[in-house]
Amino acid sequence: MLTIGICDDRSLCRQLLQAFIRLYEEETGIIFDIHQFDSGEALLNELNRHALVLDLLFLDNSMKNLTGLETAQRIRQSDSMPTCGIVFVTADDEHEQFMTAQPLHVISKPATRECINTILDKVLAERGHCDRIL
Repeated sequence: MLTIGICDDRSLCRQLLQAFIRLYEEETGIIFDIHQFDSGEALLNELNRHALVLDLLFLDNSMKNLTGLETAQRIRQSDSMPTCGIVFVTADDEHEQFMTAQPLHVISKPATRECINTILDKVLAERGHCDRIL
């Protein structure tokens, strides 16, 4: 089972991403362990406090205090999640700034179901899971 994090200060954005992931679960029969966070600080605290390890993280950039990029850089600097795939989900048009965090993808808001499905397909294939049932 893959563990997925969704970090966005907007509840509606988190809910939309989770809904797309749940639809993917229904279509494929693959179950994910999904955790939501409303800030980079909450995410980092949970990772440190509970030794949570994420396989995939959907991360907004424009958040209060720590930005998504700053959060991603802190994750990359720690040894706790070296293989976590980070996907920036952002309204920012300047995607180049995110490359320092070695993201799996940078997608524009609003995310689409097709885009999320493609990312999930890719992550599952890389981790040796069964092909998606069509």
